[in-house]
Amino acid sequence: FLGLLKMDPQIEIGYWAIRGLAAPLRMMCVYKSANFKDVSYNTTQKEDGSWDQDGWFEETKPALRKINPLINLPYVKTSDSEIVAQSNACLLYLSRRLGLSGLTEREQADNEQCLFQVFDLRNDHIALVYTDSELENAESPTAHFDSNKDAYLDSTVVTHYTKFEDWLAAHSGRKFLVKDEPLAADFHLWEMLDQHEALAKFVGKQSLLDRFPELKRYYAEFRALPTLKPYFDSQMSKYPINLPMAAFF
Repeated sequence: FLGLLKMDPQIEIGYWAIRGLAAPLRMMCVYKSANFKDVSYNTTQKEDGSWDQDGWFEETKPALRKINPLINLPYVKTSDSEIVAQSNACLLYLSRRLGLSGLTEREQADNEQCLFQVFDLRNDHIALVYTDSELENAESPTAHFDSNKDAYLDSTVVTHYTKFEDWLAAHSGRKFLVKDEPLAADFHLWEMLDQHEALAKFVGKQSLLDRFPELKRYYAEFRALPTLKPYFDSQMSKYPINLPMAAFF
């Protein structure tokens, strides 16, 4: 895949045909030249306005659920009997397999702290761009987004970014979050920074990184990693960020 070196067994990354939670997993595989397969499930809109996701829910998930009752997207599959689900579990499992979890207990603890902090940011992002359409009197995604986007970008994101800015400043001898080479948390943090750069552009705001010099440096240096060029040249990096029912995708 993408001319990468082959290892046995092949790793399968399953997710929607979007960047979302799978982008860090895909990037990690490319960074480590792993032999992996990107299995992406489509979401299309029906004539009645509902969404067709049968390729996952009807055609694939039932069989995988027999192997892992916790199955969901994303998943990481390494054999017919080894499938890991749940987002952070996938990131940690894959990071251990690829040597991206840290070499010492200190590195591992720092990687995990940062990884879970990134997920807090991601959850707040999801609360902005999606709404639960099954709730009575639920706002449309667009109405919810429009009424909350300024507070989100001007306050919520600033709170998260300040934590990472201060973390990087407190560990100024490191190029990335934990060391001079990226670990799992770096792949997810960079993805969320990039998603928010796209979000700022979408709503007509300037770069959110302008107020955060350490994060701005970090964002540029990660993007310039030569080993990630095959990823950024691939279709995977050009997937939509969110599903099409989101207010921003």
